[in-house]
Amino acid sequence: MKLQRRDSPNFNARPKGTLVSAIILHADAAQTVAQSLSWMMARESRVSYHYLVGRFGDVYQMVDDEKRAWHAGVSSFAGKGDCNNYSIGVSFGNRNDGVEPYREDQLSAGVRLCADLMRHYPAITLTRIATHAAVALPPGRKTDPGPRFPLTEFLARVGRLAGSVT
Repeated sequence: MKLQRRDSPNFNARPKGTLVSAIILHADAAQTVAQSLSWMMARESRVSYHYLVGRFGDVYQMVDDEKRAWHAGVSSFAGKGDCNNYSIGVSFGNRNDGVEPYREDQLSAGVRLCADLMRHYPAITLTRIATHAAVALPPGRKTDPGPRFPLTEFLARVGRLAGSVT
């Protein structure tokens, strides 16, 4: 997979000894990928993802996997708080307005990315891929990647490509 690099200043070190063990899926809520990238690369935003999957399947890496991107905020996954510490943030270019659909080439690129991440980080299984809406605290604080994101189908496709069913 060809990654386009756009460096965000919004990251820090993961806690020493942290095992990367989850993927959190987001929608950027921007009108365009250019707007999202500009915001992620602005120090004042204090927000970043590891990856952004554009509407046409273009994939941008903004933070190295080994670093802690600032994407999940106050959060908890399977009883463990501060998801930013141990997760990879993958965002999709989408207004998250319940109207804009996710495009097939975008979903396919996201499937490939998540399957690659699962192969690279064995602690990430299908049950360790969650939406921002599912991990944000308090519950209901976030809605992304939104009602148009086909989560069940997406996870099935990731599992098939990664060779995993768990």
